[in-house]
Parts: sequence; C-alpha cells; structure tokens
Amino acid sequence: MKNSIKAGTFLVAFLVAPLLLASMVIDFRSFDHEGYTRVVLQSERSFTYKVQDQPGRLEVRIAGRADFPARSKAVPNSVLLERVTCEYQGNESVITVHFKGGAAIKKNFVLEDPFRVVFDLVRSELPAAVPPRTDGAVSADEKKPDPPKENPPAVPPRSDGRRGTGTPDVPVSQDREAVPPRSDEAVPPRPKPIETICIDPGHGGEDFGAIGRSKLKEKDVTLKIAFKLKKLIESKTGLRVIMTRDKDSEVSLNSRASIANNQLAQMFVSIHANSSFRKSAYGSETFFVSLQATDPEALELAQKENQNQENPGETIQNDELKMILWNMAQTEHIRESSKLAEFIQNELNELLGTRNRGVKQAPFRVLMRTAMPAVLIETVFISNAAEEKKLLSDEFLDKIASAIYNGISKFIYYYGSLVK
Repeated sequence: MKNSIKAGTFLVAFLVAPLLLASMVIDFRSFDHEGYTRVVLQSERSFTYKVQDQPGRLEVRIAGRADFPARSKAVPNSVLLERVTCEYQGNESVITVHFKGGAAIKKNFVLEDPFRVVFDLVRSELPAAVPPRTDGAVSADEKKPDPPKENPPAVPPRSDGRRGTGTPDVPVSQDREAVPPRSDEAVPPRPKPIETICIDPGHGGEDFGAIGRSKLKEKDVTLKIAFKLKKLIESKTGLRVIMTRDKDSEVSLNSRASIANNQLAQMFVSIHANSSFRKSAYGSETFFVSLQATDPEALELAQKENQNQENPGETIQNDELKMILWNMAQTEHIRESSKLAEFIQNELNELLGTRNRGVKQAPFRVLMRTAMPAVLIETVFISNAAEEKKLLSDEFLDKIASAIYNGISKFIYYYGSLVK
C-alpha cells in the first residue's frame, strides 16, 4: 500500500514538474504612431505583472520565468525606445524598456485572444517619470491606480483598460471620485488616437455577393481577407479589432454601420471583390462616400452593393443622403476617409501589381451611416478569370491583407497628426 502511494506521488510530481518548470514565451513589439509609441508584450497565456515607471525606463515584472527573444535587444528606428532587456530576479522576470529620453506611460491596458499587455508611451520633458507607488505597481489582477496627485506631470493609464471619452484620463480610486478640471481652465474634447478598427467582410449568409466562373463566392473571399487583416493589425499594433461578421451570416447594411458606431470604432474598412459585365475588367478600387458618383460604373456598383436583402424595394432618399453627408462634412470624416482610401489604394497598386483604377466616390449605403473615417475596398475582379484564380490562392489573399494593413498603418500616422 505504501509503495503504491509513493508511486502515485512520484507520478503526480513527474506530471506537474514540467508545468512548473516550463517557461512562458513572451514576444515584444513596438509601433510608432504619430504622437505616441505603443509597446506590446504578448504571450500564449495570461500572466500577472507589475509595472514600475522609472526615470529613463519602464520595468515590467512578471511572475515566473519568461522566455524572451534575447537578454538585450535594440529597437531600431523607434522615436522613444532604445532597447529592451530581460533578466531574472528570484521568481520574477524583469522586462525593461529603455527610453532614448524622457517618456511616460499615457495608457496601459490588456487585450485577450491572444493575451497582450499594451503600453502607450509619450515623450516627457520631465527629468524623471512619475514615481511608482510605494506598495509596488499596478498588476493585471488588481489594476489599482495611483492616488490622485495635484497637477500630475503625465497622464497615467486607466485602471480598468476601458476606452475614455476623448479627454485626458484622470486616476480614480475606489473611495474618491475623479479629480475635476480646474474651474478657471477649459478642457475641450479632443479626438483620440485610433484604438479600435472595424473590419466589414462584405455580404454573407444568403447574400453570396458576386460569383466567379469557378463558383467562387465573394462572401467567402471577403471573410478570409478580413480574418487575415484582423490578425495583422492585432499582432503588429495591438489595436482592438472588431468585425461586423466572423462567420457565414447575413448582416444588414444598417447593422454593419451600427456595430461600428456602437463599438466606438475610429475606422471602418469594408472589404469586397469587384464584378463587371466586362470580363476583361481588372484591378483594385477604393471608395469613400459621396452623394455624386465619380463615374457611371461607380454609381452602378454602389446601387448593386446597396441592395437590401431584407427589403429589396427599399430606396435611399436624397434628403437623407444630403443630411448624412452634411453631418459627415462637419466632422471632417469625408476628408479623412479620402486620405484613408488613398493610402490603401496606393498600397494595393504597389504590392499587388494590379492596375490602378484609382480612388473613387459613390453613395455606398454601408459607409453613409458610419460616424468615423470609412472606406469600401473592391480588391480585384472576381468576374475576371485570371483574378478569380488568384483569389483562390491563400498567398494572394495574404498580399491583399498586407496591402490593406500597410495603408491603414500609414493612415494611423496621418490621423495622429490631427489629434495632437
């Protein structure tokens, strides 16, 4: 009996030991936006961490042993970052991000699937960053903010990782309310750096979209590209990405815009595959919304995309269009949408080697109700036999997703200059 107990104990220890000794792989990425630098620590599983914001560096202490790419790694071409190092102190792994000058944490939050800890850093003119709390630093589990300070030199991260309202975040403790702005100074609302992007895979469900000669359906192509684009954005920038559909389901045009608006997205990208009665038509097009179409082909395409599967007889009144477009013009979304379309179209031309059909305007219903910069991309022509064959290749879909991502990335830099 005793021998069997010992054998059982040994077996449990044998099985558990590898779990205790297994290191946790953590990837480091950084991305320079206009006005701030984003740092992302990603792992295949969640971890508890503490933050210490020291002069000239950011220390992230992680419970357990982290398998980091290198003990010391330079961060080339970064505005704020010099290098990142990893060392082991007792039962902790200490990942240290070294700054080129003064810098401070503007925001810190956690994203899931995969698990990512994200820091937004801004340049600081102070000789030293805000000192850490005496009881350590914020952990992923507790996320208790620092006590409010009078006239804090840097905006600290929100304790709950939620989106703000467009004005600088203020620390909140459980027994004190947020520190109000001084009565003698105005705090005007400002646009926020882009944090959430909505990807809209066109069509779905009973709405097949265009169908190629080999019976390839537009709805399937757009969903594949959307997933690839989502993965690129999340892995390279750490931004939050939502999708209007993540399976073969039918979503109305109004609902697609509502999803983006309700989730407070700051960019809307609708993905489609083009089609034409002219089988020789080829190339990519990127649209932003306008009451007047660029040309008859653009108008015909918009009318086709605007068909309401739930109510095929429904039409859009010109008065409604004018009201929506006027409202968009007031918030400068049309100008921003034009720039986003331009960046994406240039990348499609360069990376895909397709004909430049240009940036165009048309009254697309799915774009009209979005309260953010919004574009509709007609990737290539599924009605063209040669381009349909390309759409059957995962490698080609990867190129399309990469081109769209590069355009989005350039727009993020541009948009950042507007929110300074």
